[in-house]
Amino acid sequence: MQESPLRLPQVLAEEYKALRGVDITAASPEEFLEKIDKNQPPLTALCISGGGIRSATFALGALQGLAEQGVLKGFDYLSTVSGGGYIGSWLTAWINHAQGLEKIVPQLSGSAPPAGPDAPDPINHLREYNSYLTPKLGFLSADTWTLIATVGRNIVLNWLVLAPLLMGALMLPRAVMSVILLGQMYWDLYGNADPVAKSTIVVLGLPLAGALLIATAIFNIARYLPGVGAKNHTQSRFLLNVLAPLAGSALCFVAHESLYFWGPEDIPTTRVLRVIAAVLVPAVIGWLAYLVFCGKSFRERLKLLFGPLTMAVVLMAVSTGLIAWVITNKILPYTSWAQYVVVAPPLLLLAFDFGSSMFSGLASNALKDPDREWLARASAWFQLFCVYWVAIAALVLLAPDLPFHWQRWSQELMALVGVASALASRLSGPDTRGNAAGDKLGPVKLVMKYAIKLAPAVFVVSLAIALSILTNWILYQLVPLAPRFLVYPLDENSGPSTWADHTELLEHTPWQLAAVCALLLFVLSWVMARFININKFSLHAMYRNRLIRAYLGASNPDRDIARFTGFAENDNLLMRDLRTDLRPFHVVNIALNLVAGKRLAWQQRKAESFTVSPLHSGNADLGYRRSASYGGPDGISLGTAITISGAAASPNMGYHSSPTVGFIMTLLNARLGSWLGNPGEAGKNTWKLPGPRSATSSLVREAFGLTTNTSSYVYLSDGGHFENLGLYEMIRRGCRCIVVLDSGADPHYTYEDLGNALRKIRIDMNISIDFEDALLEPLRKKTRRCAIGTIRYSKPDPSRQDGCLIYVKPVMVGNESPDITTYKATNPEFPHESTADQWFSESQTESYRLLGRETIREICEGWEGGADLEAFGKHVAERYLGPIRKA
Repeated sequence: MQESPLRLPQVLAEEYKALRGVDITAASPEEFLEKIDKNQPPLTALCISGGGIRSATFALGALQGLAEQGVLKGFDYLSTVSGGGYIGSWLTAWINHAQGLEKIVPQLSGSAPPAGPDAPDPINHLREYNSYLTPKLGFLSADTWTLIATVGRNIVLNWLVLAPLLMGALMLPRAVMSVILLGQMYWDLYGNADPVAKSTIVVLGLPLAGALLIATAIFNIARYLPGVGAKNHTQSRFLLNVLAPLAGSALCFVAHESLYFWGPEDIPTTRVLRVIAAVLVPAVIGWLAYLVFCGKSFRERLKLLFGPLTMAVVLMAVSTGLIAWVITNKILPYTSWAQYVVVAPPLLLLAFDFGSSMFSGLASNALKDPDREWLARASAWFQLFCVYWVAIAALVLLAPDLPFHWQRWSQELMALVGVASALASRLSGPDTRGNAAGDKLGPVKLVMKYAIKLAPAVFVVSLAIALSILTNWILYQLVPLAPRFLVYPLDENSGPSTWADHTELLEHTPWQLAAVCALLLFVLSWVMARFININKFSLHAMYRNRLIRAYLGASNPDRDIARFTGFAENDNLLMRDLRTDLRPFHVVNIALNLVAGKRLAWQQRKAESFTVSPLHSGNADLGYRRSASYGGPDGISLGTAITISGAAASPNMGYHSSPTVGFIMTLLNARLGSWLGNPGEAGKNTWKLPGPRSATSSLVREAFGLTTNTSSYVYLSDGGHFENLGLYEMIRRGCRCIVVLDSGADPHYTYEDLGNALRKIRIDMNISIDFEDALLEPLRKKTRRCAIGTIRYSKPDPSRQDGCLIYVKPVMVGNESPDITTYKATNPEFPHESTADQWFSESQTESYRLLGRETIREICEGWEGGADLEAFGKHVAERYLGPIRKA
């Protein structure tokens, strides 16, 4: 029997029982929060933000300060995001190895004597691995080259899936062109094209197929129009039942016109009535078929048959046929074969689009606003298809000629542009923060800004051209197979002389050869996808192993280190093995990507919250699964959870997502995120698996931004792609006192991460968090180290008590220790150096750690109440709000 997903009230109740030993029964989250609001003591939380190793190191000092002041013992929850998860997992692992927080507080606070030579020293271990990706620095170090080798190997393996898939797709326009050129091939071979032009397929098959497809499209348009059939349907149904038949009919028409009338001399003009009839007859048949099978009463059918819609259908078909005749007889004869394939199908579809506009006008008395909206939406898809067809076909059929027809310097320029754009694309990402107020861009920076924005598109075009040229080479190697298809004139005076002769190769490739080549490429991609695990051979596993070694291995008393690699398999901990009776209860925050999600209100955020705890994995929307079983036979591990939570570089990045950049990041395998089973009903057969069985579908969705929460697998990435403070889920749990350590890079103190969290909490939970007037200004002016906010739990429910938020940020106020100030003097960006810097030096590590500790010491000044967090919040609020309120 399959297990059903757990709902949020049950998850909250089980967490509360683990923390308080009290059973709560509630039918809704609101009822649960109302019940626990009456219990004492209230829930508390420590949130550690994302920010890579910078956040982890600042938080290390803050944890030492909280332990020293006796406050750390008072937290019920530890909520971490991204880099905050590094240090959060370090603390969680240490607590579990030591069997309790009280056992580690003396060593954490520095009041205990140094650890013995055989005992683990978790703090010193972090100093050893402050450059956790490559502990041994240097270009010629084995660690550096291990990283390079891993990245290179994984790129190659992923390209074994992606390259054949893309090349197979790019073969399709070639196959279409090869079919159209059958007449020319037979003429070259036999001096007679009649075997093709007079064949049954060309004379009868293509016209009948095109007519059937047009009739099918008209039939379904009648079914779907709100004022006619009014059948409710999805977008995918429209694409399958209307757009696909029309596109297919355009291809049939193009193929028939090319093959039936082919000759070495000028193509004869097709009679206009013939083209009009080719559209009119099937359109009328499709309309009559609808009237026969629509299920309406006889009176209603007669009304439709002799009403304005019938005349509109006829005139629409006539106008479409007339425009199609103009296109095929007055425009297309002046194009080359490649240009013909690029522009003919979309022009014919645009002819039908114009006809549908005529239909809308001619039937205006019978159609209503919903009908006109439907037709406008249909027109949009017709035009989008034309854009996609022209772009892809031109890249395959026309663009590869450019490098071989330019001068030598032009070839070198194209190569340079391709390489430069790839590098710029890799380095560039979505700029969500913008410039500080008053910043002005000079001419050079302005050019660079737009060059970086254009670089991804240039890289994609260059890549498509390169793959098309590679396809040329493959087809040229298969030339000896061509005579088997009895169409290729294989002699020294015909056909391409080299694989670089793009036009000749296009015009002398049998359609069977193109089709077989495409099929083989697709099969190769599918086979590789079955063997190459999408999670193991991204950068996720490399990243996870190094995080586990640096942070989870720090407190492992039984480390069994492999001497050659330096890793210990037993450093990792399963979430199910973490003791839930030990506080703080760790919640790892992750983003579930919804780049192709259907909720219009979430088009900016493009993600939703996803959490992993010792008890549950999932989210409030889809449901939760037991962590003991989720994501593998042994359940998800702490190392995997914090690695996904820190997967900043991912093709789908929540509200940072960019389609073009995402495509390039997938190609370059800059993928730290992970595909896991959907915890909801859609993943009933996948949620226990460690990842997709085949990589193809997931890679395509990742590359083209098609991630949703409705498929059997979901794409999980950095928690900061949804909310970077870890505050959202703690408000959901009703925590009364929350301390947030925000170490995100914010050199101009714009509070983007805070604003993002407050906005989503207010929208989703109707709970506002208010700060006193100008309370954040002292942080910006660097005269205070924290700000105090009031959590308005009473807004949605007046019976609930409000909470306190202590918002801490790394700030240089001027009274820091000399070693911090000297580091600042030589590193002006401190304490907001780039998150891209994941290779910390000893002085850098110590400066952030000490700043975190001194920050907490100053905030806790005068506090002697130990672990009473509610009293602690009031104490800090009085210290900070008192002077402001009096002012």
